[in-house]
Amino acid sequence: MAEIHFHIERPGPRARYIIPHMLRTMAGWDAQEVSDPQLFRRLPGPKLFYGRSPVEGSFHVEANGLLEGTGHHMPAPGTRIADGLPMLFPTDAGDMPFDVFVAAFFALSRIEEYGPIDRDLHGRPASAALHAATHGYLHRPVVDEWLYFLAERWRAADPGLPAMRRSFAHTATLDVDNGAMYLGRPWWRTLGSAARDLLRGHPSRVRDRAAVLFGTMSDPYAVHTDFIKLSQAHGARAVLNFLMAGGGRNDHAVRPEHAFMRKLITHASAHAEVGLHPSFAASDRPGRIAREKERLEALAGAPVTRSRQHFLRLRLPETLRELERAGIREEHSMGLADRTGFRAGTCTPFPFYDLLAEKQAALMLHPFAIMDSAMAYKMRLSPEEAVKEAQRMVDAVRRVEGTFISVWHERFLSGYGNEAGWGSLANAIIPYARP
Repeated sequence: MAEIHFHIERPGPRARYIIPHMLRTMAGWDAQEVSDPQLFRRLPGPKLFYGRSPVEGSFHVEANGLLEGTGHHMPAPGTRIADGLPMLFPTDAGDMPFDVFVAAFFALSRIEEYGPIDRDLHGRPASAALHAATHGYLHRPVVDEWLYFLAERWRAADPGLPAMRRSFAHTATLDVDNGAMYLGRPWWRTLGSAARDLLRGHPSRVRDRAAVLFGTMSDPYAVHTDFIKLSQAHGARAVLNFLMAGGGRNDHAVRPEHAFMRKLITHASAHAEVGLHPSFAASDRPGRIAREKERLEALAGAPVTRSRQHFLRLRLPETLRELERAGIREEHSMGLADRTGFRAGTCTPFPFYDLLAEKQAALMLHPFAIMDSAMAYKMRLSPEEAVKEAQRMVDAVRRVEGTFISVWHERFLSGYGNEAGWGSLANAIIPYARP
């Protein structure tokens, strides 16, 4: 028999998406839905009822009806602060002061990003326009916090509720936007870059470029092996996402046919996990993701099932649908380009819910909490300030025993040139986030 049982008074695809996700995936309980209300009443042990008419002997979460709707329109949530916790869609009925499942669905489905919302130059939702930003909880994994609140209330009513099975973990991801800084570039680009460096007063870069090309100095962006070793030495899962396009205005990677890049992909495939970093235009051009994925698989010698969008560019639901069709099962773009925080309000991977098709997809979204470029370029933090900010985010995830996901780039790991001083950030944060 399952550890806990739940009954949904008015079941629909949304309720059957969010409730099992919270009770099974997030809490780790063996949770079974019981469709027959009479059988549900007779069952012993911890029980949860989601509906309007309470069932004696079960923990009651009052349903406000919004999970019964369809489409990408949902009323803006009312918000209440209680015990220091922001609560969306408050209610005065049931054993919870808010409809925790509607609140979680609002956060995870990203329903507010389907409608009219301010967007930046790259089409990404402006983080300042998100409900979590305007109501002051963007820096918190509130869905995970709501789960703990639910368990606390439920256990107070039924001490037989089992403990949750969660554990803190760290996934360190590296976007290979370049592969190398000086190696693997066409001769005309090498000469043009050298001339530009001279004109801008950077003769040391001209010397470094020559030293790299003549083999007397390592390329400044050759940080990949050290990143893998650092991550794995401190218990982190290491994922390297490779860009399969180069030469465009927004795609600067060494072409994958180059011997340096081929060797790098082979090494990463043997010692870590490899993911796709779809090109800038891939989210706008159907079929391109699949072609780039096939190209990476040929070089890696293995199937590629992970990805993160270049510049975090994605269209909901089109891009996620195309990723799933291409065979991607683990997507890492759910995060913020201009600050730290939790775009979907969670630090637990969750399945993509397609609002237009009203169904749960096989694609899992892995939300990240920090990105080095956001802290440097957008938040304008110093490296020392960035360490403290990143530690604050690690602590927030550790408190709810979630998965801390960090995003790194070669230029910051190198600490070279304009990113001088940033090379120490990963050396401080990855050990700090050790499980």
